[in-house]
Amino acid sequence: MQSVSEPVTSNEALKINEPVQPTTTMPKKGEEFGRRIEEYFARTRTGRIVGYSAAIFWNVALLIFLSFFYKYIAWYHVEADGSVTRLPMLTSDYLIWLPVLVTALILSITANVILIIYDKYWLREAIQIILNIIGIAVVATLVSIFPFDFSLIPNATAVDVVPIVVTIVLVLTAVGLGIGAVVRFIKLVGNTAKQEPS
Repeated sequence: MQSVSEPVTSNEALKINEPVQPTTTMPKKGEEFGRRIEEYFARTRTGRIVGYSAAIFWNVALLIFLSFFYKYIAWYHVEADGSVTRLPMLTSDYLIWLPVLVTALILSITANVILIIYDKYWLREAIQIILNIIGIAVVATLVSIFPFDFSLIPNATAVDVVPIVVTIVLVLTAVGLGIGAVVRFIKLVGNTAKQEPS
């Protein structure tokens, strides 16, 4: 049995076509928008603090390991009786490079502590540029001193290839840091110029 729909009156048709009035007022929407922006920046700030803390932890770990346990950077050889012989791969020249590294790591730790306390865009970018330049100096010094002894590797081809590969990796690292510093500097100058009143 089919149901017959009742005809729609003109008054009801007008109600159907009437625009739906928003239930919230504009001031409430503005407050909600402002709250969301504050939450966004709060989350971003929290994320940056986590990043700074991770960088501090990593730098402290490197500082401890490369200052006191660098002799464990070695070639490990298992003898016939099952004992393990450790053959250090760092030469005495490593101690010439170590003060450069320690200084750079301490500066990086200090910079990240400062950013946790005072996190402003211009300071953050300036510190990252300075740290990149310091990183280039550290890597360049390591390449010039090159305190590695790969002659302990029991493979003639590896003995010839590994120093070249390590040098290439270090040079590419320095180039990457340099590019990063230049890009950050350009962005910092551009953003600063935009913020200045015309």
